[in-house]
Formats: sequence, C-alpha cells, structure tokens
Amino acid sequence: MTSNFNEDQAEQLRKRIENKDENIEGQKENIDVLNLPSRKEKFNKNKQEKNNSRLRKSRDKQPVNNRKKRRIKFPLIRILLFLFLLLVILVTTYPKWIERLNL
Repeated sequence: MTSNFNEDQAEQLRKRIENKDENIEGQKENIDVLNLPSRKEKFNKNKQEKNNSRLRKSRDKQPVNNRKKRRIKFPLIRILLFLFLLLVILVTTYPKWIERLNL
C-alpha cells in the first residue's frame, strides 16, 4: 500500500465527509432552542394524530362479530387432537385402570 494521499482511492470520500460535517455544524448553529415547542405539546400532537387515524380505520371496517369461532377445519388435525386428548386422559387415569387389569 502506498501512503501517498494523491493516489489514495478514499480521498474523494474523505472530502465528502468533511463537507457533510461542515454542513451539519452550520445547521446546528441555526437552530433556535428557545422557540422550540415543549415536549408535552409535541407528543400530545403525535398521540392525537395516531388516535384519529385509528378511528378512521375502525370506521371504514365493516362490523365484525364479537364472538370468534374456534373451529378446526382439517380432519387430520381433528384426529390428532382427539388422540392427544385421549392419551392425556389415559395417562392420568393409569393407576385406576391398571389395577383392574391385573386382577
């Protein structure tokens, strides 16, 4: 590698970064801190805008039933669910029915 900056490939990038740093410093000096709104005003405006947009969206939707149906559509899932529940019941009642089988 050469240490000569005239042949350095990143020289253009360094110049761009220097220019951006100068622009940012100039912008920071131009901000008048005393004329900024309070935090309370700023965030209350944001909350009100969000609430208004939510209200508009909810008005646009068609009425939906409050009761949700939990129906399993696939027969394989129904069978597996039934077998799982049956297995749980058999395991929990194992001490009772194993005594009767041993007699």
